[in-house]
Amino acid sequence: MSTAGPYADNARSLGILTTSIEHDPPFENRGFYRRLSMLGRKLNLRVFVFMPESIDWQQSCTSGFQYDPGSRSWIRRSFALPPLVYDRCFFSTRRQHAAYRQMLAELHRHSGIKLLGHGLKGKWDVHRLLEADGRFARYLPQTELLRSMRTLVDWLGQHGEAVLKPLGGSQGRGVLHVRREPPGAEPRFTVRGRDARNHSIARSFTDAAALLGWLRRLIGRRSYLVQRYLTLHTGSGDAFDVRALVQKNGTGRWQLTGLAVRRGQGGSLTSNLHGGGSVEAAEPWLIREFGLERTEAILEELRRLCAEVPYALEAGHGRLAELGLDFGIDTGGHIWILEANSKPGRSIFTYLHDDQAQVAALSAPLRYADYLLRPAGRATPAAGPQTPRKAGTGG
Repeated sequence: MSTAGPYADNARSLGILTTSIEHDPPFENRGFYRRLSMLGRKLNLRVFVFMPESIDWQQSCTSGFQYDPGSRSWIRRSFALPPLVYDRCFFSTRRQHAAYRQMLAELHRHSGIKLLGHGLKGKWDVHRLLEADGRFARYLPQTELLRSMRTLVDWLGQHGEAVLKPLGGSQGRGVLHVRREPPGAEPRFTVRGRDARNHSIARSFTDAAALLGWLRRLIGRRSYLVQRYLTLHTGSGDAFDVRALVQKNGTGRWQLTGLAVRRGQGGSLTSNLHGGGSVEAAEPWLIREFGLERTEAILEELRRLCAEVPYALEAGHGRLAELGLDFGIDTGGHIWILEANSKPGRSIFTYLHDDQAQVAALSAPLRYADYLLRPAGRATPAAGPQTPRKAGTGG
């Protein structure tokens, strides 16, 4: 890695805001950011990477890294704060998140800077936004905040089983299925899932006190949701879901980039790839599971939801740039909205070797950035909800 001096021309700059790590250069996803930088050149966008702690607010500048294709290296240099920021920060501690929130507040005070999209706050906020919209009630599983262990006790008394999900968790970490066994059975309670480090969990307890004590120690101070347990598995018992990537394009409109089925490892509660899952193209997989006629109806409904959900979230939250939408399909073929992630990954297309979808997924944020950075008179206004085109992956 080499260094260079300040870069003055700033009007067509996109800064990728990311979390620092112990590395040279000090950030992850270097391959992703390198490809963004190379594509940015074709759109006359200067793309650079910077970290929250690198910002000098008094001078309105930051140190950052720009990829140099000639030397195939990241060059450290100083930049004026960019007019547009692509937020790709992820955190593992409360302290990091608190510093990040403080940095965002400072960023909002700079009127010349805007975010490509404002990150969603968490699963509970997403659930409430969609619930308030009114169109998605039949797609939302019954959900409550885990305010205390009494919430879980009452839930198990009424429903017999529950899924516990961390509010800000991802990649299947910390998700648990708690089940109260039938009267007279031993053990009385079972738990399976993954801990915060993504290690598999399978435990049983003879009484509620032992279960609740263990859960308190495992969960600690983290905030959790209690959610209805859904039978989201194949005929052979493997967990699966459908991941949709929806993104804004170069005219500010939402489009469906692709769909894929994520299938969990045998016996897994979730289908997340970090838990050992696999990816398959959505349409042929769904046809095998549900048949052609039912699959056509499922795909039509999924595409409609992909067209409507982003606008519903934006109406209550503010501008978004892209979303990873996770859908469950139960054994009866009913679709459930499981999650909306405003900082989605793109690995599903890598697993599928879908080069066209990979390029589309990569270029969409840059094309939307180009749209936002155009002079107001040249920008095409974004339209309202519309059914997305059929996506290359499973569409």
